[in-house]
Amino acid sequence: MDKKCMKVLKKLYLHSNGEYDREREVMLYQMNTLTAAEQDILITNGWIPNDLELIRHDEIIHKLINLQQNKHLSWSAVTHAFVAGVGGSFPRGITTLGSYHMMIHMQKHSYEQAERFLSCKFCGFSHSDESWKNLSSIRHALHQGYDYSGTSVGAYTDLTELASLFEQGTVTPSDEDVHTFNQLLRSLDQAENEETPGKYEKRLTAEKLVKGHAGIRRSILQSLSRVGVLPNQVLSLRADHRTNIEELQNAELLLSNTKGRSDMEMPWAGWQGKLGVNWDKARQLFGNHIQD
Repeated sequence: MDKKCMKVLKKLYLHSNGEYDREREVMLYQMNTLTAAEQDILITNGWIPNDLELIRHDEIIHKLINLQQNKHLSWSAVTHAFVAGVGGSFPRGITTLGSYHMMIHMQKHSYEQAERFLSCKFCGFSHSDESWKNLSSIRHALHQGYDYSGTSVGAYTDLTELASLFEQGTVTPSDEDVHTFNQLLRSLDQAENEETPGKYEKRLTAEKLVKGHAGIRRSILQSLSRVGVLPNQVLSLRADHRTNIEELQNAELLLSNTKGRSDMEMPWAGWQGKLGVNWDKARQLFGNHIQD
């Protein structure tokens, strides 16, 4: 998506431009605050300002399972998009790694509440039987580089749009994207033993290695952690295995950096400098994008 369209979307999805629909308990955004030219840009890009969908647990799980048969989605396509996201040419690709990981391991299951949390222990679906979601606002966040892959709704919203984009051809990262991606991995691998996720984020910001805002950097690190490229001191995570949401939630309770006012979450919260990078898993996933 070009910068001109993203600028219009930023204006559209301002909190002040939203009206709360009390009946459906969801925010709706007003197109009439945009100029005619701005509205034309969204129409040209096929953007629906308020794509509302009533989400139910069993239905969203069924949809994710059906996506496993989509011929346009694969590890190869997703990792290409992710590397381009890290490098900055395709920020939309950052969340795809975690979304695809959730989708390919999704299995049919009934809602079963976690012991300590008001959510499904398997997939993290909210305790509400059903809820309305504005998928357009989620897509906007995805295009900004934010990670929504930790929820079934986020993964579904991500991958349905991504499959449509991939019908037109998969994303190819540039040489600069690949270089930045490898610089990031080397930066993580060179961390001091006691470096925490929070301290590393500050160092990464200072190094100005990854373009964009802090949310992009956090999303990248969270994505690499979900598939085990960044090891975890509490759980063993990997691309070919699905860890239930309850296990991640319970693991957070064991960590000191997830307490109080901290916004740090698993699995990235479970990394520590001494763990570095799991290069075997990195090579398995990213193949020749890894430069020795």
